[in-house]
Amino acid sequence: MSRLRLRFLLWLFLLGLGATSCSDALEEPSSLTCPGNFSATLIEELKQKPKQTPAAEVIQYTYQNRTVYLVTGGSSFNYLFDACGNVLCAATLGPSNAGDGRCPDFATAATNPLVLWRDPR
Repeated sequence: MSRLRLRFLLWLFLLGLGATSCSDALEEPSSLTCPGNFSATLIEELKQKPKQTPAAEVIQYTYQNRTVYLVTGGSSFNYLFDACGNVLCAATLGPSNAGDGRCPDFATAATNPLVLWRDPR
């Protein structure tokens, strides 16, 4: 399978994870509105995928007063998810290295980075 096809399939998978909804996009979702522990689910899903170059990482940040997760590695975009698994934006990379423009202040406004997982393979 070509590298481009793998990237596209990963993108589709990650986009599909964003189908769940949260009660209010600017508030920290409660455990009643979000299914399970999204970051753990995301990490388990990434472990099942082939190794990426550069290695995949899941980094937790505080952004717009809520916990978010940035997935980096291997893709042409690094996607930002809320705690429910909704895709907020492609925060970084892409042709302009600015993502898709939906989170233009992410690089300057995100705080408290914490690497939750880095693919050791």
